[in-house]
Amino acid sequence: DTILMCIPDSKDDGMYALAVIDWLVAQHNQLVQIVAGTLGYPARKVSSRLLAQHDVIKYSKHELMRYLTSRCATWGVGGKLNLDLKQMESHLRRELSRPEVTIEMRGFQWLGESFSAGGELRSVIKQRDLLPDNIDRLKSEIPSPAIANTCLQKVEMAIAFILKSGSSLGTEKSGEMLLADYMRSVLAESPESFMGTGACADVRLWHVDSYVRILKQVVNKDPLDSIDPKYKEDLPKELEQKLVAVKDELPDQLVDLMGSFGETRLTETYINSETEIMSILQSIRDYTSIEIDDETFEAIETNFPADLKMRHWAAAYKLLRS
Repeated sequence: DTILMCIPDSKDDGMYALAVIDWLVAQHNQLVQIVAGTLGYPARKVSSRLLAQHDVIKYSKHELMRYLTSRCATWGVGGKLNLDLKQMESHLRRELSRPEVTIEMRGFQWLGESFSAGGELRSVIKQRDLLPDNIDRLKSEIPSPAIANTCLQKVEMAIAFILKSGSSLGTEKSGEMLLADYMRSVLAESPESFMGTGACADVRLWHVDSYVRILKQVVNKDPLDSIDPKYKEDLPKELEQKLVAVKDELPDQLVDLMGSFGETRLTETYINSETEIMSILQSIRDYTSIEIDDETFEAIETNFPADLKMRHWAAAYKLLRS
């Protein structure tokens, strides 16, 4: 919650941080305008996206007193203290002559919102591709599309933070930082819970684009890509029409069930391609840990075409998923 309160936004918790920033900028600009008025020319302006340390006022009372005592104070006849206030004023004009700040902020990309800033990341940290061996290893350690999707959302959140950091991360050295370390230190996340050991050890900030592509490939992967060809025959027109006619009556759980079973069990060929799909669904319910409640299974049993064979598994799955 503390981190969320520190993210400026125009709504919800971010309004507090935005109000503080607005106040600070207003105080800065007010002083800058006073100094510009005494100098006789309008203040320059700088976007907050390009703001650097030399653009802001950073001057303490201790610095003021040091300059005053060392450069502006002299002792006269009889021990009289003389102060050169004109020199002090000139010094302050130089120190406080800074540009006005114009706030320009990207809207923050919250977890779950649509995300399309991948190209912008390269403008902050130069990106590199992961090596092919690393890519294969990273893919192999992602247990499921669901985990990949969780990881993708977290990585996109990290990208949003990186983009907000802007120039403070725009160095070659910044890219060397491990993404997992960035997650821990900035997002206060435990990357071990959603990133594999290989990703935690190998993926650096300059690999983020490449890692996002890997995660998207897993998230969007067709679970039946790797099943044996014997289960990938096209549906005959008559069976296709039957399945289309009952598609809306079949529960959504059937699609997930066919996808997960096909991905894990149909890479081998021990199930006869002439076996009826319905009998396999019955066996899945009776003999595996997959839970299908009575109402759901009754809807499947009542509506699923009984003459669909295992050789039609992939085609039936794709039609139901579409």
